[in-house]
Amino acid sequence: MGIGNSGVEHAQFYRANRFDQAQLPYRFVFTELIPELHEAMAKWQLTTQQVINMWEYFVFGDDYLTTGKTPTGTTRKLTVIDSTNTHRKRELVTSSGMRIVDHLVKYPAADRKMLLVGTARVELLDDTTGERRVMYDVYQDEHQNHRIRNIHLFNEQGAHRFFRNEVLLQRYFLNVLDQAFGGHSNFIIDRDENTEAALFNHQPTGSHLIEMIHADHLSDRNDPKHPLWNNYYEYLLTHLNRVDRVVVATELQRQDLLVDFPDDTEKFVTIPVGGIRDEVAEHATATLGKPLKLVSMSRLAAEKHLDLAIKAVAQVHDAGTPVELDIYGQGGELNKLTQVIKDCHASEYIRMMGHTNESAKIYPRYDAFISASYSEGFGLTYIEALNAMLPVITFAARFGALELIQDGKNGFLQPFKRDDNDGNVAQLVTGINRLLAADYSALHAETRASIQNYRDHVIADQWKELMHAL
Repeated sequence: MGIGNSGVEHAQFYRANRFDQAQLPYRFVFTELIPELHEAMAKWQLTTQQVINMWEYFVFGDDYLTTGKTPTGTTRKLTVIDSTNTHRKRELVTSSGMRIVDHLVKYPAADRKMLLVGTARVELLDDTTGERRVMYDVYQDEHQNHRIRNIHLFNEQGAHRFFRNEVLLQRYFLNVLDQAFGGHSNFIIDRDENTEAALFNHQPTGSHLIEMIHADHLSDRNDPKHPLWNNYYEYLLTHLNRVDRVVVATELQRQDLLVDFPDDTEKFVTIPVGGIRDEVAEHATATLGKPLKLVSMSRLAAEKHLDLAIKAVAQVHDAGTPVELDIYGQGGELNKLTQVIKDCHASEYIRMMGHTNESAKIYPRYDAFISASYSEGFGLTYIEALNAMLPVITFAARFGALELIQDGKNGFLQPFKRDDNDGNVAQLVTGINRLLAADYSALHAETRASIQNYRDHVIADQWKELMHAL
């Protein structure tokens, strides 16, 4: 978890709110070492009683599981540099009082043409007492990924414990969690192969495993008998007998999974990862504006293909139709998208608006929502736009768009080809022109009516039913 999060984290936060609504107890469990954990928690309004971090538990002990750790608000950093101006040791004290000591070494790059500096060993200490509680080595595997091994836990429940790798460490930690909270835990796993490997073979007695699928589970289905799984879900789908339930966001994706697993109808469950408030939200007017005002909200990431939306709006504008587009979000594609706007000479009517937490207030200012994403596991922004009574223009992509958007009724689904950018821009232009030619008042009326099953109380009840069934 970080200050800027993806749809997976937002889905987790939404799920937690529905658990609160259904009065289901839960904890967020993070297994990564996150130096700015408490700053991120403050950003996302998570309390110390909601969050358990594996490494903070190992440093602060058993009381941490029930009381959490209140941050002091202060951090400290120290770097040791040798006579060759090489960083050799780096210390950071987090706002929770955990001292992270990175011991750094030089090592040759893969091409052997230069030396790199990286972490070889990490120590974790309780900064208040000065006691060292954790030590482990860091290495690069054959795929150049950083992994940890030779993990020592000092004074862990009165003993010095050793684990060869993180899978064994997580297995121990998750069993401790299960016992600390009375057993019979429901572990909900979001994209973590280490956690899967830890639990699939040594599941705590009486516990249940629930896997979440947040994106298209397939990379390719060219060979129907041998589908190519999405890397995130390959381990799950090749060990499906080890889990109790698999939750997907759309019924279309559930049906697609049943093509490959026809005997597991009860195992696959559909629960949306986002929804709309039970209270009636603000909404746009039933009259199409002039100029046409379009909005898009997403991470500024390459897979969102926002450059195509920019080019499509520019073409509509250059053809003589008054139109504006505001893009909300942050991410690594900001500079590229800004340049695309300049190249299209569109700076006066296409604007990058930055990040916002006020989407419900912003949507009613516009006439329609536009997306150029080729794949949305669900489409949180589609739901939000429809709730504000904005028709949605997007590609007919698996699975969110196909489930949420009814072509010609609450929006417009355009065909696309992954290797044809020019053709896809033309399809978005067609979608915008279809909106301009449509009965806007009828579209407007259908938007909110199409998503009544996605209200918060409905989704909270679905989670309650699932948890109680286990």
